[in-house]
Amino acid sequence: MAVKQKVVGYVAPSTEARLQIILRVLQDTQLRDGNRNNKYAQIVMALGTVTVPNDPATYMKFIEDIKSVQSILVKECANMEVIFVTLKALYDEICNPTKSPSPVMSIVLQLIDLDSMPGAVKYIMNSGYPEKNLERALYTLCIWLTKWTWTENLGPLVLCYMKGLEAEHHYDILVEVTLATIEPLFKLLILPSSRKCVSPVIHYMLTRMQNNPQAFHKVIPYIPKLVEILEKEDTGRAYLQQLVSLFVALIDLFPGHEDLYEPLQRILHPYCVGIPYKKGINCQPWSDGVNISLSTRSISKVGLNNLGNTCYMNSILQALFMTKTFRNKILLNSRPMMPLTSKLQILFALMQHSKRFAISPKDILLLLRPPGFVVGHQHDSSECLGYLLDTLHEQEKGVPASDITVADEKLDQPATTVTVVQQSFGGKTMTVSRCARCGTKSENVDNFRDLQLSIPNGDENQSVQNLLDYFLQPEKLCGDNQYRCDLCNCLTDGERITKIVEAPARLVLTLKHFRYDAASHTRTKLLQRVKLDNQICLDGAQFDLYAAVVHYGTSVDCGHYYTFAKDDAEWYKFNDCSVTKTSEEDLHCLKPPETPYILFYNREDVTEPNNLPCGSLSPALQSILAKDHSELEQETKRSSVNRTYARKQNRNDQPPPPGCGGGGSNSTAGNMFVC
Repeated sequence: MAVKQKVVGYVAPSTEARLQIILRVLQDTQLRDGNRNNKYAQIVMALGTVTVPNDPATYMKFIEDIKSVQSILVKECANMEVIFVTLKALYDEICNPTKSPSPVMSIVLQLIDLDSMPGAVKYIMNSGYPEKNLERALYTLCIWLTKWTWTENLGPLVLCYMKGLEAEHHYDILVEVTLATIEPLFKLLILPSSRKCVSPVIHYMLTRMQNNPQAFHKVIPYIPKLVEILEKEDTGRAYLQQLVSLFVALIDLFPGHEDLYEPLQRILHPYCVGIPYKKGINCQPWSDGVNISLSTRSISKVGLNNLGNTCYMNSILQALFMTKTFRNKILLNSRPMMPLTSKLQILFALMQHSKRFAISPKDILLLLRPPGFVVGHQHDSSECLGYLLDTLHEQEKGVPASDITVADEKLDQPATTVTVVQQSFGGKTMTVSRCARCGTKSENVDNFRDLQLSIPNGDENQSVQNLLDYFLQPEKLCGDNQYRCDLCNCLTDGERITKIVEAPARLVLTLKHFRYDAASHTRTKLLQRVKLDNQICLDGAQFDLYAAVVHYGTSVDCGHYYTFAKDDAEWYKFNDCSVTKTSEEDLHCLKPPETPYILFYNREDVTEPNNLPCGSLSPALQSILAKDHSELEQETKRSSVNRTYARKQNRNDQPPPPGCGGGGSNSTAGNMFVC
C-alpha cells in the first residue's frame, strides 16, 4: 500500500490513531527501497494533521509517540538531501495561506542542528517564494511557538528565520508579524518552561522595533505580572534585570506617552538603579532608522493605546469613529457640550488628523465609567457601548437644542429634539401583546439604539439574518412568563410580537454569545459559530455591514476585544494601538473562541458623508491638532538624536554627551530611572 494511502488518505481518525499510522509507515519505510525522499515529505505533511490532545493522560501517551516518530526521523534522515527535502515539505505547508498545519509538524526541525540553521534558512530564501509566502511562514512559526514549546529547535529557527528576512530587507514582513504575535508570545514569559525558547524571539522583536512603539505598547499591560513572577524566582532575577534594561530604554526612545508609562515606571523603578539602559537597544533597527511601518502609516488610521485592559473601550471607540455620520456630527458640534462629548470630539479630531501611530483615550476613560466597572479590569464592550451612547444622549438632551430640532412631517407633529445618537443609531419598535383568553391587545412603542440577539441552544447553522428573524418571531407567553390582561384582571396565556416601526440609519446588533450560568454565578461564552451576513433585511430596509467588534476568549471576564471596520472599499483591523489593513474574508473566517460580538450595519438608502478636512473644524480643534503636530515633531527629533548617540556609542564606546540620560549610575538626566 502506498504511503499516501496509509498516511494522507485516512479519514478523521483520532490523534492517537494518526500517530500510530505514521509510526507504522515510518517503520515500514526503513525496510523498503524506492523513493524514500517523497515518502518522508508525505510523512511531514501527515504530521501537520495531528492535533495536540488536551487530556493529560492522552497527552502523555501522545508525547511518547511523538518521541518515537522523532527518533526514527533523526535516525533515518541523516543525510542533508533528506533533511532539505523534509524542510521544504514543512515550509510548503506553513507558507500556504489556505492551511493551518499542526505545530506537531515542528518535530521535523530537530533534524537540523543549530549550526546548520542559517544554511537551511538561506536555502528557503533562495527558493523563489513570494513575499506573501515568506510572511505566512513566519506567522505560522510564531503561532506554533505560542502553542508548542516541546520542539527545542523551534525558537532558534524562528529567530534564525527572522534574521534571514532582515538580511534580505523584508522589513514590512517582520513588522507585520511582530505586531500580530508579540502579545501571545510575551505572555509565555511567565512560564519558566517556555521562557528559554521564547525570550530570544521577543527580545529580538522589541529591540528591532525602534521606529514604531506599537509592539512595546502592546506588551505593557502584561509587564506588571511578569515582574511579580520573575521577582519570586531565583533564576528569574537575572532575566528581570535584562528586561528592565530593555523596557527603560524603550520608554526613553518613545516619549510622549506619559499616561501609559507612569504606572510601568513605578513598577520598574526599584530594579533600575545603575542600569546602563541604553544597551537595551544598542543594535541596528529594522529599516535603518526610517519609519518602516509604511503599510500601517500610509493607511492614515490612528490606533488607541491600551491603558490596562481597556480594549473593551478602545474597540467600540474605533467602531464609532468609523461611523462617519456620527463622527462628523460630533466633530462639527459647535454648541455648548458636556465633558464626555467635548473629550470625544477632541479624540475624534486626533484620530482623524494626528500623524501619530496611536493616541491615548485617557480622558474618555476617566469620564466613561459604567457602574461596576473597575479600573484595570476587563469588562464587556457591549455594556460600555450602551453606557457611552446613553450618556451622550442624556447630556445632549440637557443642552438647549436650537440647532437640532426637526419636524416629523409624516406624523404632522411639532419639532422635537433629536440628539446625535438618535440621528445616528435611533430606531423604534412596537411591542404588541395579545391575551389568549379575550383577544385584547396592548401596544407599546419604544426607542432603541441596538438589538440584542439571542443564540438558540444547539443550533450550529445560524446566521445573523436568522437571529434577527428569530428576535422578531411571536413569543408565547405562558408558564412563568404569562401575560397580565387588564380586561381579564389576571395572568393568562398570550402572545407577544415585536415589530420594527422605524428602522435606524445605522443598525447595531449584539450577538449574545454569553449566557448566565446559575450554578457558577458567572457568564459563560457560547462557542458556536454564527455566519456573518454582509447584507441583512429589517422591516423592508436593506443594511450593509461596515464594522464588527470581535471578542477573543472563552469568558466575558477575560480575553481581548478588537474591531474590523470598512472605509470605502477597504477593510481595517483596529487592535488597540495597531491598525493594519485586512480583508472582509478575514472577518468571515473567524473561528471560536474568536467571535464577532457587536455588528454595525448601514442602511443602504443612507449616504455616508466624506471625511472632514482639518480646515472645516473649529479653531479650538485646529489649535489642538497644531499642538499635537508640533509636539510630535519635537519627540521625533529627540528620538532621532537618541538613536544617533546610541549608534555612535556602539561604534566607539565613547560616553554619551551630558544630558542624554545614558551611561553610568550617577547620571540623572533624560530618564527618571537612572539614579
